[in-house]
Amino acid sequence: MEYPKLFKPVIGKTYINHGGGEFRCLWSSETGGTFINTKSGWKFTAHGCRQYEDGTIEWDYSTDGYFDEEALI
Repeated sequence: MEYPKLFKPVIGKTYINHGGGEFRCLWSSETGGTFINTKSGWKFTAHGCRQYEDGTIEWDYSTDGYFDEEALI
């Protein structure tokens, strides 16, 4: 079983979550970032961002989540 590697998300890039959904990176640090779900507007801070070889991502946990529909306009 593949274990995803920690990575620094690229601001402005949209990623596919390993479990489904598209998330655009709004802010980035060495192992985390702020993302928004491109369909629902759910915005959150992801901690421990990891990327699989196929480019999909996941994170260890998230905080500060809320709906920000205006950000999708």
